[in-house]
Amino acid sequence: MPIQIAIASNALGKSAAGHTVLRKMEAASKQGFQGMEIAIECLEAHATSVFGHLPIRPARFRAAAADIRKKADSLGLHLVALNPFGAYDGLKDAAAINARLGEAELWFDLCAILRVDIFQITSALYPLDPASFSPDVEILAANMRRLGLMAQARGVKIGYEAPAWGFHLDTWQQIDAVVRKVDLPSTVQHCLDTYHIATRVAGDPLNAEQPVHLEGMAALQASLQEMKASLRPENIAYFQLSDATAADPNQPNYPRRDLDAPPFMIQSRNCRCFPGEGVLPVMEVAKTVFDLGYRGWVTMEVFNLDHWDTRSTVPDEWAQRGMASWRKVEEYCGLNAKASRL
Repeated sequence: MPIQIAIASNALGKSAAGHTVLRKMEAASKQGFQGMEIAIECLEAHATSVFGHLPIRPARFRAAAADIRKKADSLGLHLVALNPFGAYDGLKDAAAINARLGEAELWFDLCAILRVDIFQITSALYPLDPASFSPDVEILAANMRRLGLMAQARGVKIGYEAPAWGFHLDTWQQIDAVVRKVDLPSTVQHCLDTYHIATRVAGDPLNAEQPVHLEGMAALQASLQEMKASLRPENIAYFQLSDATAADPNQPNYPRRDLDAPPFMIQSRNCRCFPGEGVLPVMEVAKTVFDLGYRGWVTMEVFNLDHWDTRSTVPDEWAQRGMASWRKVEEYCGLNAKASRL
C-alpha cells in the first residue's frame, strides 16, 4: 500500500466555533487530501445540530455517520479512522468494563456506516481517576484483547496510542508491551504520533525559551534507535503527524483554561501545529517511521487556539497549511525520491 495522506476533522476548526464537519471535508478535499480522520466530537456536533430531532443518542449518531459518509462519497474522500475512544484500557471494575464495551459496540456500528477501517483508542489520561485504572500489563492486555476480538469480528483495526500525559502509559514502548501481550497482531496495533513521541521524551511544554530540554535530543535518538530495532511497519495501524509550540502556563484567553491540567495536555490542546511550524524534533520521528518501511495512512492531526476563531476561512487556511507541511515532510524524509524510483 502506498502512503496516503489524510487530515483529522478537528484539525480544521472547532465545531463549537461553527466549523461543521461537512465544511471541513470540503476544505480537505480542495487541498488534495485523500482522506479524513473523523473525530467523535465532530460527528457528535453534526448529530446534535442536524439530527437533534431523533429521540435517542445512537440514532442521532448513526444518522450523522450516514450523512458524513454520503458527503465523503460525493468528494471522493476516504474516511480513515474514528477517534478517540478512551476511558477503557486499564479499567479494573467489571461493570465499568462492560459499560465501555457497550459504547464500543456503537462505535463499531459507526465505523461500519462510515466505512472506516481504524478504531483509535488512547491510553487512560487526565481528567479520569487514576485509581480506577491499572498499570498492570496483564490487565491492560486482557481488556484490550476483548476490544480487539470485537474489532476483529467487525473487520476493523484498533490503533492504540499513548498520549504524552497518559497516567499509566505515555510512551510507544509501553503500548508495544501491551500490544505484544494481546497477540492479535493484525488487529490491535500502534497509532504513532510524532508530537507525543517527540514531546514526551524531548519536550519542555511550558518553556518558551527552551522548549526542547538539554538532554532531550539524546533521549529521543535513543528512543528512535529502539524503535528501529523492535517495531515492524505491519504493526502500525496508522501514523499521525503534528508539531507544537510552547504553551503559556497561565493559559490567558485559552478557551478551555484548566490550571490543573498536565503540562503536556495544555500544550497539546492549545498549541499543536503542523510539522515544520513548531519547535519539536518531529521530523526526526517521521523519518524514523518511514525508514522502517511504513507505507499506509498518514494523518495530519493538530489542535490549536486558532481553531476556536469563528472566521469562515479557518478550515481552508488550516487545510492549506496542512498540505504545505506534508510536502515538507515528504522532502525531509526523502519520500518523493523513493517514490520516483518505484
